[in-house]
Amino acid sequence: MPDVEITNLSKTFRDFFGRRRVQALDGLSLSLRGGEVFGLLGPNGSGKSTTFKIAVGLLRPSSGQVTINGHKPGSLAARRATGFLPEDSTLLPFLNAAETLRLHGALAGLDRATAAKKADELLERVDLKHAGKRRVKGFSKGMQRRLGIASVLIADPDVFILDEPTSGLDPLGAVLVKDLIADLRKQGKAILISSHLLGELENVCDRVAFLNKGKLLREGTLDELLREHDVHELRLSPPDPEAIKALAALAAEKGLKIMSSRAPMRTLEQFYIKILGKDES
Repeated sequence: MPDVEITNLSKTFRDFFGRRRVQALDGLSLSLRGGEVFGLLGPNGSGKSTTFKIAVGLLRPSSGQVTINGHKPGSLAARRATGFLPEDSTLLPFLNAAETLRLHGALAGLDRATAAKKADELLERVDLKHAGKRRVKGFSKGMQRRLGIASVLIADPDVFILDEPTSGLDPLGAVLVKDLIADLRKQGKAILISSHLLGELENVCDRVAFLNKGKLLREGTLDELLREHDVHELRLSPPDPEAIKALAALAAEKGLKIMSSRAPMRTLEQFYIKILGKDES
């Protein structure tokens, strides 16, 4: 049985008089299992956040259903199994970071000693150990986001629903979150995630789905969707000029068109981490 199963899910928002205003979801069906990261992609208004809110019991669908480990959203069993990070997480500004995590631990049913121990471990994991005694109201947006992620982790649920988890984070913070997601996958957790930063989803997702106006357009693994079968890329190391010339001549002899032949460029994120990672991590 899938950890998360979405079946023919539809949601229509109506005005005060009951007139249809927005068709947010239209017959969406998806499923994911433990040990899998599934990304929802689409423009603003495509239905991603609506799907998440229905999955955690904050909204009721107009038709269709969602189950979490076989349980209905909003039920005690489903709430215990789910960790939800909304796009705009709200933290209590008068608490410090350690108190925030201990509170979330208590709400998850942990005893005081266990909550305190896990809070210390998570502050270290999200690189906030130095700020454990600082009040949340003095945190930057990125620090608040990392603390929000830690507050979802402390209950150790089976299913994680993460809406824009890297929002407000610098590149090093984004890498930290991607590493956390990779760890959760290894632990067999099911992770449903959305982001407008496509490169981040490409790095962590096993499968993705494209939504627009509440409808599912395409769904599949990254290999199925992104692999270009009409071209072939060959990378050489070291880049010996004579060998490259010989390969180019052989390609021409075979009637093949060389579409590019040049030294590859690393991404700006890779260079940022190379230059700053050791100093700021």
